[in-house]
Amino acid sequence: MGRRFISRKKKKYKKRLTYFLLLLLLLLIIPHINKIKIKNSNNMIEKFLETMSLSYNLSENTIYKVINNNLKNTFNSPEYILKSELRYNSKSSKSNIKEVNFSYNENELPLVYIYNSHQGENYSNKYLTDYNIVPNVLTASYMLEEKLKNIGINTLVEENNILAYMKENNYDHSKSYIASRHFLTKTFEKYNSIKLYIDLHRDSVSHNYTTAVIDNKSYAKIMFVIGLNYNTYESNLSIANILNNKLNEKYPGLSRGILKKGNIGANGVYNQDLNPNIILIELGGYENDIDEINNTLEVLSIIIGEYINEKE
Repeated sequence: MGRRFISRKKKKYKKRLTYFLLLLLLLLIIPHINKIKIKNSNNMIEKFLETMSLSYNLSENTIYKVINNNLKNTFNSPEYILKSELRYNSKSSKSNIKEVNFSYNENELPLVYIYNSHQGENYSNKYLTDYNIVPNVLTASYMLEEKLKNIGINTLVEENNILAYMKENNYDHSKSYIASRHFLTKTFEKYNSIKLYIDLHRDSVSHNYTTAVIDNKSYAKIMFVIGLNYNTYESNLSIANILNNKLNEKYPGLSRGILKKGNIGANGVYNQDLNPNIILIELGGYENDIDEINNTLEVLSIIIGEYINEKE
């Protein structure tokens, strides 16, 4: 009995010793794992910044807006890394990132306001899967904002989280336009300089309906949507006609035309009753990628710029 008792005691001791040694080994290894993790994370951020800057001619300022507002909060995403203990400092970056160099005066009032009633509408994450990024209509809004600013059109993007506002007020998807109306009204109160309000969406139809190939270059098609269930719709429709005609003249096939919604069961308003300068644009669809979106925004920004300059 004594030997069995001693044998059990030894086994228990050895088990505890094994656990202790394993714990000690983990404590010694973890700092090295974290160093590798930080190095890899910083490399990923560097690569992402450089890709977005060189491929889409975006400033670091716009890229960080995309990161902070659109990325999934997962361990592998740059957003998580930027918010984590890594405390990434972009000033230490050695990448050749384009600095903010807009050709407009920051003190000027905005001429264009871009918002997204359906802020969660996503595009294809092709080309961005390595960064765990899914671009959406807010991403496109930031990209359009910078392209407009670069040609001297001061632009404002609605950065408030419309989805969070809907959740706070127990709004379902059908009340998205009620939520965006709240922020639109605040914008009217703050600025009287805005000449064009754009509610930017993406369509839910397939790639072959939302894509145009022009001179061997792939574009996300554009469609204008104007409601007819309010008295002043002709003013909003005239803007859509002007922009649509300009697109057809310069890039035939890029526009899907103007969809007029006024039948029974349709929204037919889209907040366009609030101001004669509000239009809704469907930019591409869920299968369009960031390259196709960027190509179209290059064209759309020029068309909008022409329109704004003609109004002055």
